[in-house]
Amino acid sequence: MNVNPIVSEIVAGALRAVEEEIEDLLGRVWRSPSLRDAGDFSAALYDRFGRSLTGRVLGASPLPLLSAFPGEEIRPGDVFLHNDPYLPPAGLGEAPDLRLTRPIFDGERLIAFLQVRGRHDDLGGTLPGGAPAGSSEIYHEGLLLPPVRIARDERLAPDVRAILLRNSRRPDVLADDLEAQLGALRVGALRLRGLIQRYGAEQLTACFADLLRECELAFQRELLPRLPEGRWEVEASVDSDGFSGPHLLRLALSRSGDRLLVDLDGTGPQARGAINCPLEGEGRAFLARLLSPLLLHLAEDPARLAGTALNDGACRVFDIRLPGPGTLVTPRFPAPAGLRALTLSQLLAAFGEALFQASGGQTPAGLDNLRVWSLGSREADGTYHLFREALGAGAGASARGDGGSAVPSISGSGGLPVELIEARYPLRVESAGLVRDSGGAGAHRGGLGVYRDYRLLLGGDLSSGVSCTRQGPAGGFGGHPGGLCRMVLTEGKKAQLLPPVTSARPFAPGSLLRVETPGGGGWGSPKERDPEAVRLDVLRGYVSPEAARALYGVALGGGPGFAADPAQTQKLRSSQR
Repeated sequence: MNVNPIVSEIVAGALRAVEEEIEDLLGRVWRSPSLRDAGDFSAALYDRFGRSLTGRVLGASPLPLLSAFPGEEIRPGDVFLHNDPYLPPAGLGEAPDLRLTRPIFDGERLIAFLQVRGRHDDLGGTLPGGAPAGSSEIYHEGLLLPPVRIARDERLAPDVRAILLRNSRRPDVLADDLEAQLGALRVGALRLRGLIQRYGAEQLTACFADLLRECELAFQRELLPRLPEGRWEVEASVDSDGFSGPHLLRLALSRSGDRLLVDLDGTGPQARGAINCPLEGEGRAFLARLLSPLLLHLAEDPARLAGTALNDGACRVFDIRLPGPGTLVTPRFPAPAGLRALTLSQLLAAFGEALFQASGGQTPAGLDNLRVWSLGSREADGTYHLFREALGAGAGASARGDGGSAVPSISGSGGLPVELIEARYPLRVESAGLVRDSGGAGAHRGGLGVYRDYRLLLGGDLSSGVSCTRQGPAGGFGGHPGGLCRMVLTEGKKAQLLPPVTSARPFAPGSLLRVETPGGGGWGSPKERDPEAVRLDVLRGYVSPEAARALYGVALGGGPGFAADPAQTQKLRSSQR
Protein backbone atom coordinates (compact mmCIF):
# COMPACT_ATOMS: atom_id res chain seq x y z
CA MET A 1 0.00 0.00 0.00
CA ASN A 2 1.22 3.50 -0.84
CA VAL A 3 -0.96 5.25 1.74
CA ASN A 4 -2.94 4.49 4.88
CA PRO A 5 -5.57 1.86 3.93
CA ILE A 6 -8.20 3.82 5.83
CA VAL A 7 -7.52 6.86 3.65
CA SER A 8 -7.76 4.68 0.53
CA GLU A 9 -11.13 3.37 1.67
CA ILE A 10 -12.40 6.90 2.32
CA VAL A 11 -11.20 8.03 -1.11
CA ALA A 12 -12.86 5.03 -2.79
CA GLY A 13 -16.17 5.99 -1.19
CA ALA A 14 -15.68 9.64 -2.14
CA LEU A 15 -15.07 8.73 -5.80
CA ARG A 16 -18.26 6.67 -5.91
CA ALA A 17 -20.12 9.56 -4.27
CA VAL A 18 -18.89 11.97 -6.96
CA GLU A 19 -20.20 9.72 -9.74
CA GLU A 20 -23.52 9.23 -7.99
CA GLU A 21 -23.95 12.97 -7.38
CA ILE A 22 -23.30 13.68 -11.07
CA GLU A 23 -25.80 11.04 -12.17
CA ASP A 24 -28.44 12.28 -9.70
CA LEU A 25 -27.97 15.80 -11.03
CA LEU A 26 -28.26 14.72 -14.66
CA GLY A 27 -31.36 12.67 -13.88
CA ARG A 28 -33.06 15.91 -12.81
CA VAL A 29 -31.89 18.25 -15.57
CA TRP A 30 -31.91 16.27 -18.84
CA ARG A 31 -34.39 17.72 -21.32
CA SER A 32 -34.60 14.65 -23.53
CA PRO A 33 -37.28 12.28 -22.15
CA SER A 34 -35.37 9.23 -23.35
CA LEU A 35 -32.25 10.31 -21.45
CA ARG A 36 -34.17 11.42 -18.38
CA ASP A 37 -36.55 8.47 -18.29
CA ALA A 38 -34.58 5.54 -19.74
CA GLY A 39 -31.45 6.55 -17.79
CA ASP A 40 -29.02 5.63 -20.57
CA PHE A 41 -26.18 7.76 -19.19
CA SER A 42 -23.35 7.40 -16.71
CA ALA A 43 -20.41 9.15 -15.07
CA ALA A 44 -16.97 7.59 -14.73
CA LEU A 45 -13.61 8.50 -13.20
CA TYR A 46 -10.21 7.55 -14.65
CA ASP A 47 -6.67 8.15 -13.51
CA ARG A 48 -4.29 10.17 -15.70
CA PHE A 49 -3.36 7.01 -17.64
CA GLY A 50 -7.00 6.35 -18.60
CA ARG A 51 -7.60 3.48 -16.15
CA SER A 52 -11.11 3.20 -14.72
CA LEU A 53 -11.17 3.69 -10.96
CA THR A 54 -14.72 2.61 -10.20
CA GLY A 55 -15.71 -0.22 -12.56
CA ARG A 56 -18.12 1.69 -14.80
CA VAL A 57 -18.17 -0.64 -17.81
CA LEU A 58 -20.16 1.50 -20.26
CA GLY A 59 -17.81 4.46 -20.47
CA ALA A 60 -15.17 4.91 -23.17
CA SER A 61 -11.90 5.84 -21.50
CA PRO A 62 -9.83 8.98 -22.24
CA LEU A 63 -7.31 6.97 -24.29
CA PRO A 64 -8.58 8.28 -27.67
CA LEU A 65 -8.07 11.90 -26.62
CA LEU A 66 -4.67 11.08 -25.08
CA SER A 67 -3.75 9.60 -28.45
CA ALA A 68 -5.06 12.62 -30.37
CA PHE A 69 -3.68 15.38 -28.13
CA PRO A 70 -0.13 15.58 -26.76
CA GLY A 71 -0.05 16.05 -23.00
CA GLU A 72 0.95 19.71 -23.21
CA GLU A 73 -2.15 20.48 -25.32
CA ILE A 74 -4.51 19.33 -22.58
CA ARG A 75 -5.15 22.26 -20.25
CA PRO A 76 -7.26 23.02 -17.14
CA GLY A 77 -10.82 23.93 -18.11
CA ASP A 78 -10.75 21.86 -21.32
CA VAL A 79 -13.56 19.46 -22.20
CA PHE A 80 -13.23 16.91 -25.02
CA LEU A 81 -15.91 15.11 -26.99
CA HIS A 82 -15.78 11.87 -29.00
CA ASN A 83 -17.94 8.98 -30.23
CA ASP A 84 -15.94 7.32 -33.08
CA PRO A 85 -15.36 3.58 -32.45
CA TYR A 86 -12.66 3.24 -35.10
CA LEU A 87 -10.10 5.95 -34.32
CA PRO A 88 -7.07 4.75 -32.30
CA PRO A 89 -7.14 3.27 -29.83
CA ALA A 90 -10.36 1.89 -31.33
CA GLY A 91 -13.02 0.02 -29.46
CA LEU A 92 -15.89 2.12 -28.13
CA GLY A 93 -18.49 4.48 -29.43
CA GLU A 94 -21.82 4.87 -31.18
CA ALA A 95 -23.06 7.97 -33.01
CA PRO A 96 -25.76 9.02 -30.49
CA ASP A 97 -23.53 8.10 -27.52
CA LEU A 98 -21.65 11.34 -26.80
CA ARG A 99 -18.84 11.14 -24.27
CA LEU A 100 -17.65 14.42 -22.75
CA THR A 101 -14.38 14.12 -20.86
CA ARG A 102 -12.80 16.73 -18.60
CA PRO A 103 -9.19 16.52 -17.38
CA ILE A 104 -8.66 17.26 -13.69
CA PHE A 105 -5.56 19.20 -12.70
CA ASP A 106 -3.71 20.18 -9.56
CA GLY A 107 -2.16 23.40 -10.76
CA GLU A 108 -0.44 22.39 -13.99
CA ARG A 109 -0.31 18.68 -13.13
CA LEU A 110 -2.83 16.33 -14.74
CA ILE A 111 -4.07 13.79 -12.19
CA ALA A 112 -7.39 12.35 -13.45
CA PHE A 113 -10.19 12.43 -16.02
CA LEU A 114 -13.93 12.75 -15.42
CA GLN A 115 -16.31 11.55 -18.12
CA VAL A 116 -20.06 11.89 -18.64
CA ARG A 117 -21.69 9.63 -21.24
CA GLY A 118 -25.19 10.18 -22.60
CA ARG A 119 -27.12 8.46 -25.39
CA HIS A 120 -28.84 11.38 -27.10
CA ASP A 121 -32.06 11.27 -29.09
CA ASP A 122 -30.52 12.16 -32.42
CA LEU A 123 -27.20 13.01 -34.03
CA GLY A 124 -28.11 12.47 -37.66
CA GLY A 125 -28.10 9.18 -39.52
CA THR A 126 -30.78 7.61 -41.66
CA LEU A 127 -33.40 7.50 -38.88
CA PRO A 128 -34.26 9.69 -35.88
CA GLY A 129 -32.69 8.46 -32.68
CA GLY A 130 -29.70 6.92 -34.41
CA ALA A 131 -31.63 3.65 -34.88
CA PRO A 132 -29.05 1.64 -36.84
CA ALA A 133 -30.81 -1.65 -37.56
CA GLY A 134 -30.87 -1.12 -41.33
CA SER A 135 -27.46 0.51 -41.70
CA SER A 136 -24.83 -1.05 -43.96
CA GLU A 137 -22.04 1.42 -43.18
CA ILE A 138 -21.24 3.51 -40.15
CA TYR A 139 -22.05 6.76 -41.95
CA HIS A 140 -25.74 5.71 -41.82
CA GLU A 141 -25.65 5.83 -38.03
CA GLY A 142 -24.95 9.52 -37.51
CA LEU A 143 -22.21 12.11 -37.23
CA LEU A 144 -18.79 10.62 -36.38
CA LEU A 145 -16.70 12.67 -33.98
CA PRO A 146 -13.00 12.12 -33.41
CA PRO A 147 -11.72 13.57 -30.12
CA VAL A 148 -12.35 17.32 -30.38
CA ARG A 149 -12.14 20.11 -27.81
CA ILE A 150 -15.68 21.30 -27.12
CA ALA A 151 -14.74 23.71 -24.32
CA ARG A 152 -11.62 25.70 -23.47
CA ASP A 153 -11.13 27.62 -20.23
CA GLU A 154 -14.69 26.66 -19.21
CA ARG A 155 -16.11 28.27 -22.38
CA LEU A 156 -18.02 26.26 -24.98
CA ALA A 157 -16.53 26.22 -28.48
CA PRO A 158 -19.31 27.73 -30.65
CA ASP A 159 -18.09 26.17 -33.92
CA VAL A 160 -18.17 22.60 -32.56
CA ARG A 161 -21.58 23.24 -30.99
CA ALA A 162 -22.91 24.59 -34.30
CA ILE A 163 -21.78 21.46 -36.18
CA LEU A 164 -23.45 19.18 -33.64
CA LEU A 165 -26.75 21.04 -33.68
CA ARG A 166 -26.82 21.27 -37.47
CA ASN A 167 -26.65 17.45 -37.67
CA SER A 168 -29.51 16.82 -35.24
CA ARG A 169 -33.23 16.64 -35.99
CA ARG A 170 -33.83 17.96 -32.45
CA PRO A 171 -31.23 20.73 -32.09
CA ASP A 172 -33.00 22.55 -29.26
CA VAL A 173 -33.07 19.40 -27.12
CA LEU A 174 -29.47 18.50 -27.98
CA ALA A 175 -28.28 22.02 -27.11
CA ASP A 176 -29.83 21.86 -23.64
CA ASP A 177 -28.55 18.36 -22.96
CA LEU A 178 -24.98 19.26 -23.97
CA GLU A 179 -25.17 22.11 -21.46
CA ALA A 180 -26.39 19.59 -18.88
CA GLN A 181 -23.34 17.38 -19.51
CA LEU A 182 -20.96 20.33 -19.29
CA GLY A 183 -22.61 21.54 -16.09
CA ALA A 184 -22.38 18.09 -14.53
CA LEU A 185 -18.67 17.99 -15.36
CA ARG A 186 -18.18 21.35 -13.62
CA VAL A 187 -19.87 20.01 -10.49
CA GLY A 188 -17.74 16.86 -10.55
CA ALA A 189 -14.56 18.90 -11.06
CA LEU A 190 -15.41 21.00 -7.98
CA ARG A 191 -15.85 17.86 -5.87
CA LEU A 192 -12.56 16.41 -7.07
CA ARG A 193 -10.74 19.66 -6.38
CA GLY A 194 -12.11 19.40 -2.85
CA LEU A 195 -10.50 15.96 -2.53
CA ILE A 196 -7.21 17.36 -3.83
CA GLN A 197 -7.29 20.16 -1.27
CA ARG A 198 -8.08 17.70 1.52
CA TYR A 199 -5.54 14.99 0.74
CA GLY A 200 -3.10 16.57 -1.71
CA ALA A 201 -2.42 15.39 -5.25
CA GLU A 202 0.42 13.05 -4.23
CA GLN A 203 -1.66 11.14 -1.69
CA LEU A 204 -4.72 11.10 -3.92
CA THR A 205 -2.89 9.62 -6.93
CA ALA A 206 -1.24 7.11 -4.57
CA CYS A 207 -4.74 6.12 -3.46
CA PHE A 208 -5.68 5.58 -7.12
CA ALA A 209 -2.75 3.19 -7.51
CA ASP A 210 -3.70 1.37 -4.30
CA LEU A 211 -7.30 0.88 -5.40
CA LEU A 212 -6.18 -0.60 -8.72
CA ARG A 213 -3.62 -2.86 -7.05
CA GLU A 214 -6.06 -4.03 -4.37
CA CYS A 215 -8.57 -5.10 -7.03
CA GLU A 216 -5.86 -6.83 -9.08
CA LEU A 217 -4.61 -8.82 -6.07
CA ALA A 218 -8.14 -9.84 -5.07
CA PHE A 219 -8.66 -11.38 -8.51
CA GLN A 220 -5.21 -12.98 -8.65
CA ARG A 221 -5.16 -14.43 -5.14
CA GLU A 222 -8.79 -15.19 -4.31
CA LEU A 223 -10.66 -15.78 -7.56
CA LEU A 224 -8.35 -17.23 -10.23
CA PRO A 225 -6.97 -19.99 -7.93
CA ARG A 226 -10.50 -21.40 -7.80
CA LEU A 227 -10.24 -22.24 -11.50
CA PRO A 228 -8.15 -25.19 -12.68
CA GLU A 229 -5.60 -24.65 -15.39
CA GLY A 230 -6.94 -25.71 -18.78
CA ARG A 231 -8.87 -24.58 -21.84
CA TRP A 232 -12.62 -24.46 -22.46
CA GLU A 233 -14.23 -23.59 -25.81
CA VAL A 234 -17.74 -22.27 -26.50
CA GLU A 235 -19.59 -21.27 -29.65
CA ALA A 236 -22.33 -18.64 -29.78
CA SER A 237 -24.08 -16.72 -32.52
CA VAL A 238 -25.92 -13.52 -33.27
CA ASP A 239 -29.18 -14.44 -35.01
CA SER A 240 -29.23 -11.70 -37.60
CA ASP A 241 -27.62 -8.43 -38.61
CA GLY A 242 -30.75 -7.34 -40.45
CA PHE A 243 -29.50 -8.79 -43.74
CA SER A 244 -28.38 -12.35 -43.01
CA GLY A 245 -27.50 -14.71 -40.22
CA PRO A 246 -26.64 -16.39 -37.99
CA HIS A 247 -23.17 -14.95 -37.34
CA LEU A 248 -20.67 -17.12 -35.49
CA LEU A 249 -18.73 -16.19 -32.37
CA ARG A 250 -16.06 -18.45 -30.89
CA LEU A 251 -14.60 -17.98 -27.43
CA ALA A 252 -11.91 -20.05 -25.73
CA LEU A 253 -11.14 -19.51 -22.05
CA SER A 254 -7.76 -20.56 -20.63
CA ARG A 255 -6.19 -20.13 -17.22
CA SER A 256 -2.44 -20.20 -16.76
CA GLY A 257 -1.03 -19.05 -13.43
CA ASP A 258 -2.41 -15.65 -12.52
CA ARG A 259 -3.58 -14.87 -16.07
CA LEU A 260 -6.88 -15.56 -17.81
CA LEU A 261 -6.79 -15.75 -21.61
CA VAL A 262 -9.94 -15.01 -23.60
CA ASP A 263 -9.30 -16.02 -27.20
CA LEU A 264 -11.83 -14.98 -29.87
CA ASP A 265 -9.97 -16.56 -32.79
CA GLY A 266 -12.36 -18.36 -35.15
CA THR A 267 -15.09 -15.71 -34.88
CA GLY A 268 -16.96 -15.23 -38.15
CA PRO A 269 -16.40 -12.50 -40.74
CA GLN A 270 -17.65 -8.98 -40.26
CA ALA A 271 -21.32 -8.46 -41.00
CA ARG A 272 -22.98 -6.25 -43.53
CA GLY A 273 -25.33 -5.02 -40.79
CA ALA A 274 -24.67 -3.11 -37.58
CA ILE A 275 -23.71 -5.97 -35.23
CA ASN A 276 -19.97 -5.42 -35.78
CA CYS A 277 -18.15 -4.77 -32.52
CA PRO A 278 -14.67 -3.19 -32.87
CA LEU A 279 -12.57 -4.49 -29.96
CA GLU A 280 -9.08 -3.62 -31.10
CA GLY A 281 -7.22 -1.13 -28.95
CA GLU A 282 -9.37 0.16 -26.13
CA GLY A 283 -12.04 -2.44 -26.87
CA ARG A 284 -9.93 -5.11 -25.17
CA ALA A 285 -10.09 -3.20 -21.89
CA PHE A 286 -13.81 -2.58 -22.36
CA LEU A 287 -14.48 -6.31 -22.85
CA ALA A 288 -12.38 -7.15 -19.79
CA ARG A 289 -14.41 -4.63 -17.75
CA LEU A 290 -17.61 -6.29 -18.92
CA LEU A 291 -16.40 -9.83 -18.12
CA SER A 292 -14.64 -9.25 -14.80
CA PRO A 293 -17.81 -9.03 -12.60
CA LEU A 294 -18.67 -12.62 -13.57
CA LEU A 295 -15.50 -13.80 -11.82
CA LEU A 296 -16.87 -12.51 -8.51
CA HIS A 297 -19.17 -15.55 -8.47
CA LEU A 298 -16.06 -17.64 -7.78
CA ALA A 299 -15.53 -16.01 -4.38
CA GLU A 300 -15.50 -18.46 -1.49
CA ASP A 301 -16.59 -15.65 0.82
CA PRO A 302 -18.57 -13.09 -1.24
CA ALA A 303 -19.04 -10.82 1.78
CA ARG A 304 -15.28 -10.42 2.17
CA LEU A 305 -14.86 -9.27 -1.41
CA ALA A 306 -17.84 -6.91 -1.18
CA GLY A 307 -15.57 -4.18 0.16
CA THR A 308 -13.14 -4.41 -2.77
CA ALA A 309 -13.76 -1.68 -5.35
CA LEU A 310 -14.16 -3.18 -8.82
CA ASN A 311 -12.02 -1.24 -11.30
CA ASP A 312 -9.45 -1.65 -14.07
CA GLY A 313 -7.18 -3.55 -11.68
CA ALA A 314 -9.34 -6.56 -12.56
CA CYS A 315 -8.52 -6.05 -16.25
CA ARG A 316 -4.87 -6.83 -15.55
CA VAL A 317 -5.64 -10.51 -15.07
CA PHE A 318 -7.13 -10.74 -18.59
CA ASP A 319 -5.39 -11.30 -21.89
CA ILE A 320 -7.85 -10.64 -24.71
CA ARG A 321 -6.70 -12.27 -27.96
CA LEU A 322 -8.45 -11.12 -31.13
CA PRO A 323 -8.51 -12.66 -34.62
CA GLY A 324 -7.07 -10.86 -37.64
CA PRO A 325 -8.86 -7.97 -39.38
CA GLY A 326 -12.24 -8.41 -40.99
CA THR A 327 -14.22 -10.31 -38.32
CA LEU A 328 -17.22 -9.41 -36.17
CA VAL A 329 -14.86 -8.22 -33.42
CA THR A 330 -12.20 -6.69 -35.71
CA PRO A 331 -14.25 -5.11 -38.50
CA ARG A 332 -12.76 -2.88 -41.15
CA PHE A 333 -13.90 0.73 -41.35
CA PRO A 334 -16.57 1.82 -42.32
CA ALA A 335 -18.51 -1.30 -41.25
CA PRO A 336 -21.57 -0.30 -39.17
CA ALA A 337 -21.38 -0.91 -35.43
CA GLY A 338 -24.51 0.59 -33.87
CA LEU A 339 -25.89 -2.78 -32.71
CA ARG A 340 -22.64 -3.95 -31.13
CA ALA A 341 -24.69 -4.58 -27.96
CA LEU A 342 -26.01 -7.79 -29.54
CA THR A 343 -22.50 -9.10 -30.14
CA LEU A 344 -21.36 -8.04 -26.68
CA SER A 345 -24.36 -9.81 -25.16
CA GLN A 346 -23.46 -13.08 -26.88
CA LEU A 347 -19.78 -12.72 -25.95
CA LEU A 348 -20.83 -12.24 -22.34
CA ALA A 349 -23.09 -15.30 -22.51
CA ALA A 350 -20.31 -17.38 -24.11
CA PHE A 351 -17.82 -16.31 -21.44
CA GLY A 352 -20.35 -17.19 -18.73
CA GLU A 353 -20.84 -20.64 -20.23
CA ALA A 354 -17.09 -21.25 -20.48
CA LEU A 355 -16.62 -20.05 -16.90
CA PHE A 356 -19.39 -22.40 -15.75
CA GLN A 357 -17.57 -25.31 -17.36
CA ALA A 358 -14.18 -24.27 -16.00
CA SER A 359 -15.43 -23.80 -12.44
CA GLY A 360 -17.37 -27.04 -12.33
CA GLY A 361 -20.67 -25.18 -11.95
CA GLN A 362 -19.59 -22.71 -9.25
CA THR A 363 -20.89 -19.80 -11.33
CA PRO A 364 -24.51 -19.22 -12.44
CA ALA A 365 -26.03 -20.74 -15.57
CA GLY A 366 -26.80 -18.68 -18.67
CA LEU A 367 -28.07 -15.11 -18.82
CA ASP A 368 -29.00 -12.88 -21.79
CA ASN A 369 -29.68 -9.34 -20.60
CA LEU A 370 -28.58 -6.80 -23.20
CA ARG A 371 -30.84 -5.65 -26.06
CA VAL A 372 -32.10 -2.45 -27.66
CA TRP A 373 -35.41 -1.38 -29.19
CA SER A 374 -37.27 1.87 -29.77
CA LEU A 375 -40.60 3.32 -30.90
CA GLY A 376 -40.85 6.55 -32.84
CA SER A 377 -44.09 8.44 -33.49
CA ARG A 378 -45.16 11.94 -34.47
CA GLU A 379 -48.24 13.92 -33.49
CA ALA A 380 -50.29 16.08 -35.87
CA ASP A 381 -48.54 19.25 -34.68
CA GLY A 382 -45.12 17.75 -35.52
CA THR A 383 -44.13 16.80 -31.97
CA TYR A 384 -41.84 13.77 -32.19
CA HIS A 385 -41.76 11.09 -29.50
CA LEU A 386 -38.91 8.60 -29.15
CA PHE A 387 -39.44 5.83 -26.62
CA ARG A 388 -36.62 3.47 -25.65
CA GLU A 389 -36.75 0.86 -22.94
CA ALA A 390 -34.36 -1.86 -21.79
CA LEU A 391 -36.41 -4.40 -19.87
CA GLY A 392 -34.67 -6.76 -17.47
CA ALA A 393 -34.46 -10.54 -17.84
CA GLY A 394 -34.09 -13.67 -15.74
CA ALA A 395 -30.74 -14.57 -14.19
CA GLY A 396 -29.24 -18.05 -14.35
CA ALA A 397 -29.63 -20.44 -11.44
CA SER A 398 -26.60 -21.65 -9.51
CA ALA A 399 -25.58 -24.28 -7.00
CA ARG A 400 -26.66 -21.79 -4.30
CA GLY A 401 -30.26 -21.44 -5.48
CA ASP A 402 -32.74 -20.19 -8.05
CA GLY A 403 -31.90 -17.33 -10.37
CA GLY A 404 -33.36 -13.88 -9.79
CA SER A 405 -36.29 -12.75 -11.91
CA ALA A 406 -36.58 -9.41 -13.74
CA VAL A 407 -32.92 -8.58 -13.15
CA PRO A 408 -32.21 -5.05 -14.49
CA SER A 409 -30.48 -4.75 -17.84
CA ILE A 410 -26.68 -4.78 -17.87
CA SER A 411 -26.83 -1.25 -19.28
CA GLY A 412 -28.46 -0.11 -16.04
CA SER A 413 -31.20 1.67 -17.98
CA GLY A 414 -34.87 1.05 -18.63
CA GLY A 415 -37.60 -0.59 -16.59
CA LEU A 416 -39.66 2.63 -16.49
CA PRO A 417 -42.65 2.96 -14.17
CA VAL A 418 -45.91 2.45 -16.02
CA GLU A 419 -47.32 5.75 -14.73
CA LEU A 420 -44.36 7.64 -16.18
CA ILE A 421 -44.64 5.93 -19.58
CA GLU A 422 -48.32 6.74 -19.89
CA ALA A 423 -47.86 10.35 -18.76
CA ARG A 424 -45.05 11.21 -21.19
CA TYR A 425 -45.48 9.00 -24.24
CA PRO A 426 -48.37 8.10 -26.59
CA LEU A 427 -48.48 4.61 -25.11
CA ARG A 428 -50.66 2.65 -22.73
CA VAL A 429 -49.22 -0.33 -20.83
CA GLU A 430 -52.11 -2.76 -20.75
CA SER A 431 -50.39 -5.52 -18.82
CA ALA A 432 -46.99 -6.40 -17.38
CA GLY A 433 -45.50 -9.20 -15.36
CA LEU A 434 -43.22 -12.23 -15.32
CA VAL A 435 -43.22 -14.64 -18.26
CA ARG A 436 -44.50 -17.96 -16.97
CA ASP A 437 -42.27 -20.96 -17.77
CA SER A 438 -39.45 -18.71 -19.02
CA GLY A 439 -37.06 -19.73 -16.24
CA GLY A 440 -34.97 -22.74 -17.26
CA ALA A 441 -36.18 -25.88 -15.48
CA GLY A 442 -33.74 -27.41 -13.02
CA ALA A 443 -33.12 -28.54 -9.48
CA HIS A 444 -32.60 -24.80 -9.10
CA ARG A 445 -34.84 -22.88 -11.49
CA GLY A 446 -33.66 -20.04 -13.68
CA GLY A 447 -35.09 -16.60 -13.04
CA LEU A 448 -38.07 -15.46 -15.08
CA GLY A 449 -38.05 -12.90 -17.85
CA VAL A 450 -40.58 -10.09 -17.97
CA TYR A 451 -43.26 -9.01 -20.42
CA ARG A 452 -45.09 -5.80 -21.20
CA ASP A 453 -48.01 -5.16 -23.54
CA TYR A 454 -47.88 -1.66 -25.05
CA ARG A 455 -50.91 -0.17 -26.79
CA LEU A 456 -49.48 2.20 -29.42
CA LEU A 457 -51.81 5.19 -29.48
CA LEU A 458 -50.14 6.91 -32.46
CA GLY A 459 -48.81 5.43 -35.68
CA GLY A 460 -45.06 5.33 -36.13
CA ASP A 461 -42.18 2.93 -36.63
CA LEU A 462 -40.32 0.36 -34.57
CA SER A 463 -36.62 -0.52 -34.61
CA SER A 464 -35.01 -3.29 -32.60
CA GLY A 465 -31.89 -5.26 -32.02
CA VAL A 466 -32.58 -8.27 -29.83
CA SER A 467 -31.38 -11.84 -29.52
CA CYS A 468 -34.00 -14.47 -30.37
CA THR A 469 -31.85 -17.58 -30.69
CA ARG A 470 -33.39 -20.98 -31.18
CA GLN A 471 -32.27 -21.87 -27.67
CA GLY A 472 -32.37 -19.52 -24.70
CA PRO A 473 -29.61 -18.91 -22.12
CA ALA A 474 -27.78 -22.17 -21.39
CA GLY A 475 -28.55 -24.40 -18.43
CA GLY A 476 -25.95 -26.41 -16.56
CA PHE A 477 -25.57 -29.86 -14.97
CA GLY A 478 -28.74 -31.07 -16.69
CA GLY A 479 -30.63 -27.81 -16.25
CA HIS A 480 -32.74 -26.61 -19.16
CA PRO A 481 -32.16 -23.41 -21.16
CA GLY A 482 -34.12 -20.31 -20.29
CA GLY A 483 -36.95 -18.96 -22.42
CA LEU A 484 -36.49 -16.87 -25.56
CA CYS A 485 -36.82 -13.18 -26.24
CA ARG A 486 -39.94 -12.41 -28.31
CA MET A 487 -41.50 -9.29 -29.80
CA VAL A 488 -45.04 -9.69 -31.20
CA LEU A 489 -46.90 -6.89 -33.00
CA THR A 490 -50.68 -7.23 -33.31
CA GLU A 491 -52.42 -4.96 -35.81
CA GLY A 492 -56.14 -5.53 -35.88
CA LYS A 493 -56.55 -9.29 -35.60
CA LYS A 494 -53.20 -10.14 -37.17
CA ALA A 495 -50.30 -10.98 -34.83
CA GLN A 496 -46.76 -11.11 -36.23
CA LEU A 497 -43.58 -12.33 -34.52
CA LEU A 498 -41.01 -9.67 -35.33
CA PRO A 499 -37.53 -10.62 -36.54
CA PRO A 500 -34.69 -9.99 -34.07
CA VAL A 501 -33.28 -7.04 -36.02
CA THR A 502 -35.97 -4.70 -37.29
CA SER A 503 -35.45 -1.33 -38.99
CA ALA A 504 -38.22 1.30 -39.04
CA ARG A 505 -41.04 -1.24 -39.21
CA PRO A 506 -44.22 0.89 -39.49
CA PHE A 507 -47.17 0.31 -37.18
CA ALA A 508 -50.72 1.66 -37.21
CA PRO A 509 -52.44 3.56 -34.38
CA GLY A 510 -54.02 1.17 -31.91
CA SER A 511 -51.52 -1.65 -32.52
CA LEU A 512 -50.42 -3.80 -29.59
CA LEU A 513 -46.75 -4.62 -29.02
CA ARG A 514 -45.82 -7.43 -26.66
CA VAL A 515 -42.20 -7.68 -25.53
CA GLU A 516 -40.98 -10.78 -23.65
CA THR A 517 -37.43 -11.04 -22.32
CA PRO A 518 -35.48 -14.29 -21.77
CA GLY A 519 -35.39 -16.31 -18.61
CA GLY A 520 -32.19 -17.60 -17.05
CA GLY A 521 -30.79 -21.10 -17.46
CA GLY A 522 -31.60 -23.82 -14.92
CA TRP A 523 -29.06 -25.68 -12.74
CA GLY A 524 -29.27 -29.43 -12.16
CA SER A 525 -31.86 -31.97 -13.26
CA PRO A 526 -35.48 -30.74 -12.96
CA LYS A 527 -36.41 -34.16 -11.56
CA GLU A 528 -34.31 -33.35 -8.49
CA ARG A 529 -36.25 -30.21 -7.60
CA ASP A 530 -38.21 -30.42 -4.38
CA PRO A 531 -41.88 -31.11 -5.32
CA GLU A 532 -42.96 -28.55 -2.73
CA ALA A 533 -40.84 -25.90 -4.46
CA VAL A 534 -42.49 -26.84 -7.77
CA ARG A 535 -45.94 -26.60 -6.16
CA LEU A 536 -45.12 -23.10 -4.86
CA ASP A 537 -43.83 -22.09 -8.30
CA VAL A 538 -47.16 -23.14 -9.83
CA LEU A 539 -49.11 -21.40 -7.07
CA ARG A 540 -47.19 -18.16 -7.68
CA GLY A 541 -47.61 -18.36 -11.43
CA TYR A 542 -43.92 -18.96 -12.20
CA VAL A 543 -44.49 -22.44 -13.68
CA SER A 544 -47.58 -23.83 -15.42
CA PRO A 545 -49.17 -27.07 -14.15
CA GLU A 546 -48.37 -28.62 -17.54
CA ALA A 547 -44.64 -27.76 -17.21
CA ALA A 548 -44.64 -29.02 -13.63
CA ARG A 549 -45.72 -32.41 -14.90
CA ALA A 550 -43.78 -32.56 -18.17
CA LEU A 551 -40.47 -30.97 -17.09
CA TYR A 552 -40.30 -31.53 -13.33
CA GLY A 553 -42.25 -34.79 -13.10
CA VAL A 554 -44.50 -33.44 -10.33
CA ALA A 555 -48.16 -34.49 -10.21
CA LEU A 556 -50.36 -31.74 -8.77
CA GLY A 557 -53.99 -31.71 -7.77
CA GLY A 558 -56.46 -29.34 -9.39
CA GLY A 559 -57.60 -27.57 -6.23
CA PRO A 560 -56.73 -24.00 -5.24
CA GLY A 561 -53.57 -25.09 -3.43
CA PHE A 562 -52.27 -27.42 -6.19
CA ALA A 563 -51.50 -30.08 -3.59
CA ALA A 564 -48.73 -32.44 -4.72
CA ASP A 565 -49.39 -36.18 -4.94
CA PRO A 566 -46.17 -37.85 -3.63
CA ALA A 567 -47.01 -41.33 -4.94
CA GLN A 568 -47.94 -40.10 -8.40
CA THR A 569 -44.90 -37.81 -8.48
CA GLN A 570 -42.54 -40.69 -7.65
CA LYS A 571 -44.17 -42.85 -10.32
CA LEU A 572 -44.05 -40.04 -12.87
CA ARG A 573 -40.38 -39.25 -12.25
CA SER A 574 -39.44 -42.93 -12.47
CA SER A 575 -41.16 -43.25 -15.84
CA GLN A 576 -39.49 -40.09 -17.20
CA ARG A 577 -35.90 -41.02 -16.35
